[in-house]
Amino acid sequence: MKSNQSLSVETCRPLSPRRHTSDANSVEQLVEEQLAHFNIRPDTAYGQALADTARHLYGAQQGVQQLWQVTRDTLERLDQSDKLSYFNAKKFLSFQIAKVLDTLQNPFRQTWQSLNKSAPQHYPIFDNVPALFSATPAVVKTATYVYACTEWIEDAFEGKESTHQIYSRLMNPTNISLANAIVDLEAGDQAGAYLAWNFNSGMAAIDALLSNVLSHGDILIVSRNVYGGVYQLLHDFFARENRLNVTLAWFDGYSAEEFADHLAHVQQQYADKLAAGNRLHVYIESPCNPHGLVLDVPGICKLAHAQQLLVMLDSTLATPVLHKPLQHADKQCRPDYVVHSYTKDICGTGTTTAGVVIGENHRMFQPKGTSCEGVDWSQTLFWDVYYIKGAFLDSEKAFDVLTGMKTLTQRMLTKVINTQVFTHFLDSHPHIKVNSHALSHHENAGLREQQHSHGWPCALFTAELDLPELDRVQFARFFDSLEPAFGHQISIG
Repeated sequence: MKSNQSLSVETCRPLSPRRHTSDANSVEQLVEEQLAHFNIRPDTAYGQALADTARHLYGAQQGVQQLWQVTRDTLERLDQSDKLSYFNAKKFLSFQIAKVLDTLQNPFRQTWQSLNKSAPQHYPIFDNVPALFSATPAVVKTATYVYACTEWIEDAFEGKESTHQIYSRLMNPTNISLANAIVDLEAGDQAGAYLAWNFNSGMAAIDALLSNVLSHGDILIVSRNVYGGVYQLLHDFFARENRLNVTLAWFDGYSAEEFADHLAHVQQQYADKLAAGNRLHVYIESPCNPHGLVLDVPGICKLAHAQQLLVMLDSTLATPVLHKPLQHADKQCRPDYVVHSYTKDICGTGTTTAGVVIGENHRMFQPKGTSCEGVDWSQTLFWDVYYIKGAFLDSEKAFDVLTGMKTLTQRMLTKVINTQVFTHFLDSHPHIKVNSHALSHHENAGLREQQHSHGWPCALFTAELDLPELDRVQFARFFDSLEPAFGHQISIG
């Protein structure tokens, strides 16, 4: 271990219980302050052992910081073999650190038990260490969390201490595991630039995003064919004069060329409002309800960003299996936000309602008192909406989604195959008109080929029966007899 003289006080100070009020100019003084803070005499056997342990921990803090910096500086240049070696070395280091923590538990437990002989209670930290290495994320069913000390919890309330989650309405370890998983799946190599917040439903996620982006009197370009719940939210809430009085400019096309024409028309039509300071935003769904047709997402994003407009994309029907818009090589072609309703294909079990918003880090969260790329901390989705509205996703639902994600690719592949077979079968019937880009002659097939991985189709499509002699009652009888071949359920996925 490095000598105390070679350790950086500033690097080690975050580990101190007096990280903000410390007068220490050396690590040795940090150790002395720590013992004094908890009324431990340094001249006792206990004090000497505690001081020695603290010195090593401060040294480990600096070592891990250096390891982090070296990783950032060298990772892109490493070959696959070195990456594997680095990964497994750090994995084992995690177990070593956990072993130290586990060794601490026995004296910690005995001290606790000696204090609670009259009213025995269990202290939660004792049994949580093994859960660090659960092969699946632990389902953390708690409302509150134990915190370390006053100055650390103060930082937590400022969004500056990641180990302290305060309250499960704000953060929960299982919820965070899901957020990390969806960012990795959606953003891939760009994952470091993005952050996700999970919500109790897809609509809660969309409501939170729109609440964060829209201000009174703004103008929102919306793709015409959106989920019915989104239409209701926009029309019956955001557009109402006694609410946010948002102007909805419905976009009927799919291509970038059609969007360019529509954008120019909207800017001309609402020039006075825009001149008065109202802002223009874009909300699109691709593939979209009810036909599963694809929009030119990169083209629309590039046109919108050229005008400094934010783009929100609902990619629920695609899932990251069919479309990964945040991995486009040109950042201008990526949406600013991606929304998913986990309820549908990502979870895939029909047991859970949940949703997520994914966006760039600086738009999603910043510690209090900071700003980045023109966005103040108070404008981020976390502080502006998530922190105060309470539409969080609980741990059990988060675990359900994580479990469903394990089979997402296989399930989507099965749906792609079924869609290809079924649409072509129906299309062969002279009295059935199929509206699906799975058919090569469909007008949306070209965009599907361009946008979706392997050109795979969306499983959502519509079909029309060309049987004029079939009246409403007869059709209802036919439709009501489709079970069990077709489930009578109000959902997708």
